[in-house]
Amino acid sequence: MFKTKLAIAAVFAAALFPAVAFADDFEALCTGVDKSAETAKSCKCASEKITGADRVTVLDAMKALNAAMASGKAEDAAAATSKHAKGAELLMTAQATCM
Repeated sequence: MFKTKLAIAAVFAAALFPAVAFADDFEALCTGVDKSAETAKSCKCASEKITGADRVTVLDAMKALNAAMASGKAEDAAAATSKHAKGAELLMTAQATCM
C-alpha cells in the first residue's frame, strides 16, 4: 500500500514539475565533456530555459554528441539527424542568453 502511494506521488510530482524531474539528467549530459564551473553554471541556466518538446530534442542531441565524443570520433553522418542539429542549436541559444 505504501509503495503504491509513493509511486503515485512520484508520478504526480513528475507531472507537476517536469523541469525538476529532468534537471539532473540535463545538467549531467550538458556537462558531460566540460565540467568547469562556468559550464555547469551555463548548463543550469539553460536547463531552466529549455522545456517541453525542445527539452527532449536537446537531451537526444546531447546524448548523441556525448557518445560521439566519448568514442573519439565525430558523430556518424548516417546517425546524425536534423533533430540533433536542432537540439544543439537550441542548447547553444539558451546558453548564450545565460551569459
